[in-house]
Amino acid sequence: MSMSLVWFAAHGIDPELFLDRAGFSDTGDPDEYFDEEHSGGTLAGGWYVIVSNDVGLLDPAKVAAWSEGGRVVAVALDEESLNAMAIEWMDGKLVWSAAYDGSEGGEELAIEGKLPAVFEELQHEASALQAEGGGAEHVFDIPLDLAADVTGFRHDELGFDDDIGPFTALERVHIA
Repeated sequence: MSMSLVWFAAHGIDPELFLDRAGFSDTGDPDEYFDEEHSGGTLAGGWYVIVSNDVGLLDPAKVAAWSEGGRVVAVALDEESLNAMAIEWMDGKLVWSAAYDGSEGGEELAIEGKLPAVFEELQHEASALQAEGGGAEHVFDIPLDLAADVTGFRHDELGFDDDIGPFTALERVHIA
């Protein structure tokens, strides 16, 4: 089953303020596997993450405003079309973005800004895997891996344990 979702990770912004800016409140109800439409949780590194199946939440102007006073990394992905994008804002300004459009085929990423240092390593690994006969999914993973390197979060690799408590369901309280 393919997945389509968006997630936002905030650092340096109080989680309650971030939730308010994004238009959510925390229900307190556990949601360990992102079964709810919107979930949120705090990571060990101090990042607060909102995960949603509403990819329409990724409005660059709104997310830039959410980042005032801190950083926000956002990821949108659609596994069926192999589309993935990761973007970082800091204090309302775009720092970097990386996007892969798998519906167009090819192996090119659309990039902007100063990407995290790990980018070249990830790109080299993806190129090597594709040269061995791998599919486009290796390039698809680069934006996801960039965001994971910055935040410590990746939607499909999170094991809840003593360091990372389960996420909780979020309720939409207003349109941000």
